[in-house]
Amino acid sequence: MSDTFLGIQPIFDRERRIVAYELLFRSAAAAQAFDHGSIDPDQATSQVILNAFIDIGVEHLGDDKLLFLNLTEGLLASELIQALPPERVVLEILETVRITPDLVESARRLVEQGFTLALDDFIYTPEWEPLLALAHIVKFDVLDDDHAAIAAKIASLPAGYRPRLLAEKIETQQQFQDCLGLGFDLFQGYHLARPEVLSGKRPPANCLQALRLLARLQDETISLQEVERIVSQDVTLSYRLLRFIGNAAISQGRPIQTLMQAITLVGLRTVRQWAALLALGALDLGNPYSFTRSLTYARFCQIVGERHFNAEKDALFTVGLFSNLDEILLIPLREALEHLPLDARIKQAILKHEGFLGDVLAKAQRFEDGDRTAEVSLPGLGAETLAIYFLEAFAWARDLQRQVESSDRGSRPRSHHESRNDLRSQARPRRLT
Repeated sequence: MSDTFLGIQPIFDRERRIVAYELLFRSAAAAQAFDHGSIDPDQATSQVILNAFIDIGVEHLGDDKLLFLNLTEGLLASELIQALPPERVVLEILETVRITPDLVESARRLVEQGFTLALDDFIYTPEWEPLLALAHIVKFDVLDDDHAAIAAKIASLPAGYRPRLLAEKIETQQQFQDCLGLGFDLFQGYHLARPEVLSGKRPPANCLQALRLLARLQDETISLQEVERIVSQDVTLSYRLLRFIGNAAISQGRPIQTLMQAITLVGLRTVRQWAALLALGALDLGNPYSFTRSLTYARFCQIVGERHFNAEKDALFTVGLFSNLDEILLIPLREALEHLPLDARIKQAILKHEGFLGDVLAKAQRFEDGDRTAEVSLPGLGAETLAIYFLEAFAWARDLQRQVESSDRGSRPRSHHESRNDLRSQARPRRLT
């Protein structure tokens, strides 16, 4: 488990009410500094997205607050940005971008998708006019400016362009009063509020699986079914994917029951970018048996579904896979599940063993505890049959674990043909959920 950080600085309206937050890069090594230093700007923004929408969660900032996010030209056309919720995110185009027809077209598409566009540290030159025509907000840096200097910046806007004005780096009461009098709508700076730091815990991740996922996803012929298979073999990757979908605009409030449904909603290209961010991050390994237990539960539940209740096999896999999140993430299970876009039936099965799904999960946990005598509430299934299923699931999970350990010791890569044969012989989780 590792710490993750996010800097936020409030943005105020004319009545000094907080209406938005600017999201700032923050690293553990940077102490209290918010300077990006030597970090690549694209990497910094990508890390901010991961920290805000996955590891910490923007729900802590209030549903009614806009989120300002700095964008370089490299990320402006990224499909990762398009997966963010446009009703909440304000995209700040940095003053350092090179204004090209491609950049203007990317900005136009984002505005058409509902995003609010802001121009950061704006200084007017004619080349900015195509972006100025798209922008909803213009940010002026008023640090050390007096009334006349601030007024001159506003006057530099060409006639016909009247976006909302945001004054940033306000450091005195006089500057705030000047900006109010000159018609600014939004205000930001140390005089009003200094940046704060939010912290959270990044779940441990199976780095090898993340790297395998990243490498395999570079194959243009990969199918969604294979993506589902790879992701499902790592419970943390599965968790973080669902966490991202829940915080982004993708799920649109629709409850998710299977990983295939989640991956289909995201789309293959976005999964590629998401996996790259995870694989390139400094991810820690957790307790290996925590993953084995989750996979055992998932496969046990799925076997019950495949052989007796086929319509429920995917939901059963999901219930088993996420039933052990508290041990993996070192946080209460209810907290881990709270912001995942899972169907309520699945959450209740995990938390309270409610319904048919909960019955199957409870049986998996009882068998691991060595209880073979408890009454079986599943129709047509005896304790002996379920015991065989559990041992089969455990063997499948341990085999996956041995493959990972073997790879860590530098054994030869397994061929695609071998992998496919192994998956057939292990009664693979086709839907992975």
